[in-house]
Amino acid sequence: MISHHIFSSIWRSIKNEFSTIQSNCGWQIGNGNDINFWLDNWCGVSIASQLNISPHFHANLTNKVKDFIFNGQWNFPSSMLICFPQVNFITEQVTIPFEATEDKRIWQPSNNGDLSFKQAYEFKYGVGQNIKWAKDLWCPNIPPTKSLLVWRILHNKVSTDENLLSRGFQFPSWCSSCNILCESTFHLFFECSFAMHLWNFRN
Repeated sequence: MISHHIFSSIWRSIKNEFSTIQSNCGWQIGNGNDINFWLDNWCGVSIASQLNISPHFHANLTNKVKDFIFNGQWNFPSSMLICFPQVNFITEQVTIPFEATEDKRIWQPSNNGDLSFKQAYEFKYGVGQNIKWAKDLWCPNIPPTKSLLVWRILHNKVSTDENLLSRGFQFPSWCSSCNILCESTFHLFFECSFAMHLWNFRN
């Protein structure tokens, strides 16, 4: 049977972000059944990282958090504390829940541990600017094409001769409205005699 590989741009993007997702995810302790005591991030940073345990030994670190909880309290073998006395201090910072609920994956940058689409977008691209006049520009009373044109003017994205020349196009530039100066965004909408006539128009 011949298997066919299906290319997925979404899966490729997820794989590119996997290390970022992994470093920002953690665990909230419930019953401790699903959390690796040494390798998982349930106390800020994994215990293996805090104790500088070599990755060569990670395959042998299979204990779950539940293995060290007895009657709702931390309970470690004396031999373990002799080798790693810091474990007591690290675990004291984490509260064991009264009710043994299921362990929960959490998104650490979030206040409540949940990850919404909005939080994911802001984490990736940052919080956008809160521009007061944006609501006036993008409103139902203005056709979207006109709002888009104003947005392009404000960001100098109109395909004027000036912008095309900056991208490497080679041609003589001339304003087709006044036939005097080169065509640029500022000239076309604010400086040209035709534009000035429109701005100064009175009913």
